Amino acid sequence: MPATAGPLLLGASGQVGYFLLQRLGGEAVACARTIPAWSSPQQANWRTFDLWTSNEASTQTQLISAGPLDACVAWLERAGPGALRRIVALSSMSAVHKRHSVSRVERALADSLCASEQRLLAFASAHDIHCMILRPTLIWGAGMDRSLTPFAQAAARRGFAFVPARATGLRQPVHAEDLAVLCLALSVRDEAATGVFEAAGGERLTLAAMLARVGRSVGARVIRVSVPSIVLAAVGRIAAAAGIDVAAAWTRAVSDQCASTDAVWHYCDLSPRGFTPTRDSWMPPT
Repeated sequence: MPATAGPLLLGASGQVGYFLLQRLGGEAVACARTIPAWSSPQQANWRTFDLWTSNEASTQTQLISAGPLDACVAWLERAGPGALRRIVALSSMSAVHKRHSVSRVERALADSLCASEQRLLAFASAHDIHCMILRPTLIWGAGMDRSLTPFAQAAARRGFAFVPARATGLRQPVHAEDLAVLCLALSVRDEAATGVFEAAGGERLTLAAMLARVGRSVGARVIRVSVPSIVLAAVGRIAAAAGIDVAAAWTRAVSDQCASTDAVWHYCDLSPRGFTPTRDSWMPPT
């Protein structure tokens, strides 16, 4: 890989990667399987890079991994540390929130995330590399996520949004740009911590309130559906048991999915924004 002063950025085509490139400009070596249509030579030194097959070690001293954690770990274990001295990598709070899911697929995801985190920390320790792993909560803001953005786009097309009024579980959505700022702050701190840190947004609100804000952000009429919380959970368990894994999310409608601490933001003297989406929040880069 060509050496530059900036970091090696994995997952550069994703939602956090997009905002990282807005700040790094051409300093970063941006890696992705496919270079996105919104890219430009001025934004980064783009490279098509397959983490599952490459044996090329990093010539950069800093790595920011905003893509799949298991692929990042597999590449590092295969290619070696190269010149790396510091790693900032994104995992997910799904490692915690889906650990006891009714869905076998979701439990497997949680196990995979936890295993990848431990493998990365072990790799870093073996090679004397500072390694910080972030577990973000629900990410929004770039129009690339697979949860709130589809909900917003469907509401915009229909003109209305159905919201389960009894979905009382708390959520703490974190903006992709705030995560990008946090990653950069961690990558340049003189004193580098090591370990796994939770990274959530600046506001806690119920799932029902969050979805209502999404609907209103695109000018949709919010229709509150009064489905008892016990019914939401029961239907989710039954559907998940029948093999409809996506239905497991219904069982969490009444469960909190927040971070237990905001220490990492204080550590970097940063404050994440609250959840105030606009129509542009659900529009992918062009």
